[in-house]
Amino acid sequence: MLSPEIDLANLDARHWNNWWQLLVPPRMLAPQAWALAILDGGKVIKLVVTKRGAIDPQATPLPGLAERDLAAYAKSLGVAAVVAIERSVMGQLAADIESALRLDQDLVEQGLVALRALKRHAGKGVWTEPPLLELLPAPAYEPIQRTFDLLIPDRSALVAYVIEDDRQRIHSSIIAVKNDGDIVRASTHRAIVDLVPEASFARDWQKSTKRVAAAVEERFAKPSVALFLERATLMKILTGPSDQLPREVNAKTVIIDPAPAWLLGLLGG
Repeated sequence: MLSPEIDLANLDARHWNNWWQLLVPPRMLAPQAWALAILDGGKVIKLVVTKRGAIDPQATPLPGLAERDLAAYAKSLGVAAVVAIERSVMGQLAADIESALRLDQDLVEQGLVALRALKRHAGKGVWTEPPLLELLPAPAYEPIQRTFDLLIPDRSALVAYVIEDDRQRIHSSIIAVKNDGDIVRASTHRAIVDLVPEASFARDWQKSTKRVAAAVEERFAKPSVALFLERATLMKILTGPSDQLPREVNAKTVIIDPAPAWLLGLLGG
């Protein structure tokens, strides 16, 4: 799905940062302190807090390992999150992850391997507040890869553009190429800016999407799906009702061109 040898070129740092700002929940964007507690038989023997370093574990005793106890512990430490791990589990956890990793696995599969290992020890040597290990799913990699292959053909590009609301410039962009089941190349509009100048595209983007698609095909691969919309529209979709995207597509404030048949079916088109 994501090649370990992915070619990253012509990345616009502003676009990259803007994607992060758009897609990460606001609470996670603000700097948040968190604590790591190393336990021995349920007793904290080492406590590290971000930006404060190691602190005396006796100064703030751990009341317990139940969810409400960890929440109270985080509050008393003045942190947003706590990870508590038994010292005896650390070696087993490392061994579990190492034994399941292979050189031919991509980054997504390796991440799922690590997550599954952590989830096996959730509540039995590893505890978190918030209880992310209990909430995060850890599906098998193979069905995800098969679904990805069914939806996105090889030797094609995936394109997404968000335009500033004043249409002065592009807010964020991504051009990714899939081949042999993996994303093997990723770039931004910078890679085609000589073919499609940013300012002129942004000013009249709804009539210029085919120029971008043609430039992507010339430099990368023929797009299999390309999404274009303004920032305010994206925020409405992310925060609005479940039918917001189809409504925006019908209003032509979102352009998906090309749009694969499966996506048109989801949108009711």
